Amino acid sequence: MAEKTDEKPKEFDLVDDYKSKAGYLKDHFTRMWTRFNFFLSIHSGLFFGTVIVSEKNKWWILLFGILAALVWYVFGAQDRYLVALYKKEIEHTAAKIVSKYKLENYYYIGQTENTENLKVIQRIYQWRSDLFSTTKLAAWFPLAVLVLWLVRFISLLDLEKAGR
Repeated sequence: MAEKTDEKPKEFDLVDDYKSKAGYLKDHFTRMWTRFNFFLSIHSGLFFGTVIVSEKNKWWILLFGILAALVWYVFGAQDRYLVALYKKEIEHTAAKIVSKYKLENYYYIGQTENTENLKVIQRIYQWRSDLFSTTKLAAWFPLAVLVLWLVRFISLLDLEKAGR
């Protein structure tokens, strides 16, 4: 049986909660881009393998490339989902902080919408697309690689048919 104490529970600190959530998002970015680089390295090696291996032996490389791209896409899509979730959690906590401390024109970490007051001008060397944001590329890029592997696989099938 637990002992009873007369200690009052510590007040929940929104700022500490915000810091914790921002730190978790930062750590997730690190894990996400480490995975991205891992898969990119695998595909670079596989692509090089298709260049040096004869047409007859490319099947296993192409099939492994397709499988690896599918796995990469699953990881990228899951990572992207978690980024969106963690950003929503940060946004939710930031809204509570803004309300509690009656802050005006406060922007939370990772906020990309409704930032007109920040006046970041888009140019050829600095721009942002919501459709192709950096974190969404973690899922878009593996899909593009998958399409390339499938095209190469189909072209190899066509070459085999033409040779028969």
